[in-house]
Amino acid sequence: TIADVTAADHIRMGLIGEDCHLTSHLATRDTPSWHHRRVAPELHTSAGPVRYAVSGPSSSGKPDLVLVHGWCCERSSMVTLREEFGTEHRVVEIDLRGHGSSLDAQDDGSMGVGHRRNDAGEAVPPSLTNVTIEDYADDVWAICKQAKLHRPLLIGHSMGALVVLAALASRPVGTHAPIGAVLLDPAPILNPNAKRFWKDAAEQVLKDGNGSWRRSFAQKLFLPTDRASRVALTEAIARTRTEVAAGAASAMATFDGDAALRQVDRPMLVIHANTAERAVGKLAKQEGVPLTTGQTVGAGHFHHLEVPEQVMPMIRQWMKVELAD
Repeated sequence: TIADVTAADHIRMGLIGEDCHLTSHLATRDTPSWHHRRVAPELHTSAGPVRYAVSGPSSSGKPDLVLVHGWCCERSSMVTLREEFGTEHRVVEIDLRGHGSSLDAQDDGSMGVGHRRNDAGEAVPPSLTNVTIEDYADDVWAICKQAKLHRPLLIGHSMGALVVLAALASRPVGTHAPIGAVLLDPAPILNPNAKRFWKDAAEQVLKDGNGSWRRSFAQKLFLPTDRASRVALTEAIARTRTEVAAGAASAMATFDGDAALRQVDRPMLVIHANTAERAVGKLAKQEGVPLTTGQTVGAGHFHHLEVPEQVMPMIRQWMKVELAD
């Protein structure tokens, strides 16, 4: 659609600057983006509808791809992956519970045109405030079944990487079970200090009604040279409803990445950005987990947007080697 192409072009070309507040999937919206999608099904959960988009060929014979965004983002933050693989693979883009189009908050105009309030007054269900990474993973697995996916490969960024790790760790079986996963610059899997940070962050976020704490945090995710969607991503993170953001932060803090990693029995690729959690590779080797690791250069946390020319060939080659029939 026109809306999709516009967002993708701005991401790829780095045209969202500090003085440009683009109304796009990643920034503000007047008309919700899911109304422009060709397919906009939803999964019904105790947290409300979890919406997702499906595109690409349904009978290519290649694995379907499931894209899972990170903390306080939405499915449009994975647009470069859809652009790269969407003509060859069926692609499912998920807005995790409480995020993006899966949040039913109404725009009352008080935050500016197209800006959603994060204090709209609706009661937030416990399934959002007390959410776990496993809850998100259960939603992903349920969507794999509901959409009748073919040999799905899960691709998650940041918190989404923890979600796809948890989905693999549950060892689902059946026709629609995932065959592997790609973790793009994952949130902390093992690091206890980083997990303590997210525990404290959950408390900070609950008090962050104007998004200032999250804006400050988001800026640290970028290198000074990063240009792709910097403002739009920062504003998306700051605008997510505080209860949802705090619940997700707590979920990352309490996720038992050690136990999950030990359970993985399917191929997994981890692509780090400017920092890497080396202990993950060591534990995987110790436990015999089929893990491949890589790292990009010259890009911050959103490396799949900033340097897709590095990320996409790594994914392609890994699929060719590890997922060959």
